[in-house]
Amino acid sequence: MLPRRPAAVGGLVGALVGLGIPEDEAKYYEGEFKSGRSIVTVRSAARYGEAETILRRFGGYDIRTRDNASAVAGHASSAVAGHTSAAAGQTIEVKEEQLHARKQPVQTGEVTVRKEVHTETKSVNVPVEREEVVIERRPVGEKATSADIRAGEEIRIPVKEEKVRVEKEAVVTEEVNVGKRKVQDTQTVSGTVRKEEVKVEQTGDVDVHNKTSTKRK
Repeated sequence: MLPRRPAAVGGLVGALVGLGIPEDEAKYYEGEFKSGRSIVTVRSAARYGEAETILRRFGGYDIRTRDNASAVAGHASSAVAGHTSAAAGQTIEVKEEQLHARKQPVQTGEVTVRKEVHTETKSVNVPVEREEVVIERRPVGEKATSADIRAGEEIRIPVKEEKVRVEKEAVVTEEVNVGKRKVQDTQTVSGTVRKEEVKVEQTGDVDVHNKTSTKRK
């Protein structure tokens, strides 16, 4: 809501004068308003400059910069009512985006270690012994101890040999240790970031001195 103006000056001019704008400037803004333009007023001690920059960006102007208003094409013009001089010590924050990389472990594969049983044939040479019967004949001319001659007399001689029996036993031939280790790699990530830049525009004969200071946190 616009503040009231004394009866001497009424309407939009009175409201603008009540905001501290000179009467001649207020009449100029009234004329712009009657021509179909919008009037924007800003009252902020700390962020007036930021608001003014935004309005200028979209075609806004005031009585001091009205000659440059025609250079802005394709935008609806707005008259900015207010003082254009920045307060002493006013600060504009200049921001930019920065990339921050965060790491997260994800499973990229799997290793399975299992045992399989294969069958193969192996041969082992084993020395064995066996008995053989040796019959040796030699002539004898001596007298027999007995005069009986009997048929079917025989001698039994056991013959032995070694037989090989195969036995199997399991023995450990190898050990396999399964473990994990961390390997350090370097990956490059990229992204698009935005940053703000300060543009200083001069109108008229104005001296601007740039000063850079270092601020410690």
